[in-house]
Amino acid sequence: MLLSITAFSQVDIVENFDTTTDFGIPTGWTETGGFGVSAGTTCEATGKGITVTQYPDGVTQAIATLTTPNYTTVTNATELTVSFSVNTYTEGWGWPPAPAGPATPWGSVTMEYSLDSGATWITGVTVDDSNFTFTGSCYSVPATDLGVLTAGSNFQARFVVFADVNNWVLTTLIDNISIVQVASEVPNCDVTLLSPLNGADDVNPDATLTWQAATGLPTGYSVSIGTASGLSDILNAGTTSETSYSLDGLGLLFETEYFVNIVPFNGIGSATVDCTENSFTTRSTPDVGATCSMPLTIDLSAGVYTNSQNTVNFENNVNEGPCFGYNTNYIDGYDVFYEITPATDISINVYFNVTTGSYGGLHIFNGCPDSGTAECVDDINTGEEIQELVLSAGNSYFFVASSNGFDSTIAYNLTIVENDCINPEFTLTPIPVCSDGYYTIDVDITYLGLANSLTLTGGATPINITNTGIVNIGVFSNGSTTELTLTNNDNSDCYTVAETYYFCPPANDDCGNSIELTVNTDENCTTIYSGTNAGATENAANPINCEAGFANTNDVWYEFVATNETIILEYSNIVGVIGVEDDYNTKQSTELLSGNCGTFTSLGCFRSDYVLFSNLTVGDTYYIRNSSRSSGELAHTYDMCLRLPTTPPANDECTGAIEITVSTDETCNNVITGNTLGATTSTDNSCNDQYTEGWGDVWYSFTSGDAGAYQLNYTRITEYFEPGLYLNVYSGTCGALAPVDDNCTNNGSSPQVIFMDASETVYIMVRTSNTAPSVDFELCIYQLPDPVANNDCSNSIVILESEDATGNNMVTGTFENAYPSSENVCNSSNTIWYNFTPTNSGVYNFITEQTTDSPRLAIYNSDNCSELVYDDLLAGTGCYNGTEIAPELEAGQTYLIQVSNYYKTGEFNLTIYPSETIGVESYNFESFKYYPNPVINTLTVESKDNISNVSIYNIIGQQVKLVTPNNLKTTINMDELNNGVYFVTVTINGSQKTIKVIKR
Repeated sequence: MLLSITAFSQVDIVENFDTTTDFGIPTGWTETGGFGVSAGTTCEATGKGITVTQYPDGVTQAIATLTTPNYTTVTNATELTVSFSVNTYTEGWGWPPAPAGPATPWGSVTMEYSLDSGATWITGVTVDDSNFTFTGSCYSVPATDLGVLTAGSNFQARFVVFADVNNWVLTTLIDNISIVQVASEVPNCDVTLLSPLNGADDVNPDATLTWQAATGLPTGYSVSIGTASGLSDILNAGTTSETSYSLDGLGLLFETEYFVNIVPFNGIGSATVDCTENSFTTRSTPDVGATCSMPLTIDLSAGVYTNSQNTVNFENNVNEGPCFGYNTNYIDGYDVFYEITPATDISINVYFNVTTGSYGGLHIFNGCPDSGTAECVDDINTGEEIQELVLSAGNSYFFVASSNGFDSTIAYNLTIVENDCINPEFTLTPIPVCSDGYYTIDVDITYLGLANSLTLTGGATPINITNTGIVNIGVFSNGSTTELTLTNNDNSDCYTVAETYYFCPPANDDCGNSIELTVNTDENCTTIYSGTNAGATENAANPINCEAGFANTNDVWYEFVATNETIILEYSNIVGVIGVEDDYNTKQSTELLSGNCGTFTSLGCFRSDYVLFSNLTVGDTYYIRNSSRSSGELAHTYDMCLRLPTTPPANDECTGAIEITVSTDETCNNVITGNTLGATTSTDNSCNDQYTEGWGDVWYSFTSGDAGAYQLNYTRITEYFEPGLYLNVYSGTCGALAPVDDNCTNNGSSPQVIFMDASETVYIMVRTSNTAPSVDFELCIYQLPDPVANNDCSNSIVILESEDATGNNMVTGTFENAYPSSENVCNSSNTIWYNFTPTNSGVYNFITEQTTDSPRLAIYNSDNCSELVYDDLLAGTGCYNGTEIAPELEAGQTYLIQVSNYYKTGEFNLTIYPSETIGVESYNFESFKYYPNPVINTLTVESKDNISNVSIYNIIGQQVKLVTPNNLKTTINMDELNNGVYFVTVTINGSQKTIKVIKR
């Protein structure tokens, strides 16, 4: 919709961006910060919106503006009313991108206006944390009266977006802008027909007319359609408040010319001058099955319908629909339409099988999908089937066979079988009588399935049913599950089975009726309480203070008096009494609280069946809130006990470390077995912070013989994933230990290589979370062969520059005696080091021939081994470069090259040589342009000189696309790339420039 200021004196800015060119802004508008229109982002079901993505630098806000033209002497002496839609969010990777609420304060979106050509700006409406809460959909700013304007003033509006430093990246969407005054005249008759265009000759008879809004504040439109100029024999002055009108149902014929007159009106009257008549011609008559208006008819008179087609013989007439969970799934290929309008309710089975092509799907709609109002009844992929689908009398159902991939085609077989009868339908509602320990059931029969009568069984006696309505049956014992069957008396093959249950709330459902638990006097569970949360309800007076893992509301209450500063809570014999039971959904959630009912302080949230309560005050009373961990229809019975902690093991502290004897080799002939039972947090634990605070640890020591590399192997004997476990290696002495590396989350999944001096002692800490009593494990250490010289960055080997791709200075590498390197900032794989100093500035080709496995190369823009960080990686490369990259280097600068491989069997050849254009005078990139950024589908690059090539690298440095346009302008299709950050290296006259773009 186009912004407009009319010849009449009033402000009339109405813009929904639907007709604006993708990635652009409306004609006459200006912007700063990167605003652009996109069909992928809108506040409506269809259409477009305008967005800006900002990247605060962590210190200052990012600012973007979107400004209308300045219109002179256009205001009248009436109120200015403003409304618009807005959304602001961060986005994750993947497609479609998943928006998430921004961190607060996220900033603001402010509509401002000026009456003096932008010299001063007046604040109109501000959206920020005070009135915007992220919900996933747009926030519609209600129509706001900004007061009466002075007649004859200039008028200009703008939107100012501030992105606060709390979000690394923030996207803001603006749509449906309305900035208007009260009309003082009838509207202008300047409607422009957008679809179909005037003179179009391929229009579907059931298409929808859309037009650009008239200026002058119309409130509606009168639409007339005729078979000749000036006639209205098809539609006479049909009215709408929208800028569209559906032709569906008007009976338009194929291959026929029609004439359209659209007249805007408002409360003052209808436009009377300069109205333009448009015309269009409907399309040629399609083949049967190509459209909704010409579908294949599903004939079930014989009880079965079969049809085989190839969609290549039809058309691609519909690309969106409400089935398959996403509106373009399995429907943007060529389509075949089927239709059935049953005279009576019927039950059918549907079978769909693709014989040629792939990603086929069958959509079943109530209504034609062309209309935009069709409802999805069901959908299936190839090889699937639908059983006992009920189609209601009088409804028109469309079956559409299509496929994924624009204009893709499939061949398929479709079979539809009508069933002899229809299953009846009913719902069950338990009616509790907890005072007497039972419940009854209200059986609501909602559909007889065309049967004359039904029989309800499952209660004390069968009940004959002849009408819809509610029947109460019972009684049934509290906590029991009841199964009821409703059977068609005319045909017993049709029946429906349903079950229900009811659990009366347990005695401790409310905090005020909490059950007191006794703490055992030692580490054994002698006193055990059997409990349940089945039937429990949420205690609204004491709302839950926990988040993840506390979605269920079936909480029950316990209390205890602390007899020790640390107490263990253990659940056992957990049995699911409601819901499907598996190893995960039997888990219990526990909250520990202090204080009194209604005024609690939450002390901790726990999601395991083994819980450690610490820092308790002896003699104080504490409360336990128990609920099932998983959400939904779940409840459990369980045993629980409170006990004292297990006595700590001898190696609970570093000073009690158990000595590990060196093994001869990888067979681990001196393996040592241990566990973490009773472990507490030791004073030497340097990793006791954040989410691992309070983890228990045990200690082992190892003293080397000769200097060299030693391998530490860990094997977890306890199979279950709880509790979590990490290993850490320290050098030094107890009380003055230093970690060998800063990795506090090494779970032992890969062996750890330790470089040791002769007779040096290291300490190994094994620590586990408090979500289970213990982990059993094995440790062994053995000496490795001495590492290759260039395993250490300081011993990197010089690579000489080759003349060309033949590789006269090629080097060959292997990882046979290579180990992880502490200077490697990318990974913990086996690593060897090289360095390279180019003789010229420009592009160099790095060719890695991977002869065995998949060695990966990383280049550092540094020759200082002791201070390497991730940011030293050469721009546009990353950690995991494969067979070929071509970065730009500077003459005389020494670059460190890291080659890593997970397996020791890796082998490679590496050649480095200059590109053919090296030495050419550096190109001035001042006139270089690229757009849009972020990229939706395509990236355009422009230059005043020929662009020789454009390389696109992903965030880890892999080249994912290369084009060689040899032109002043090139458009690069990025549609097939995943969403995320990419580095684009553009080569012009032998010089290169690397830019960062975001793919959305």
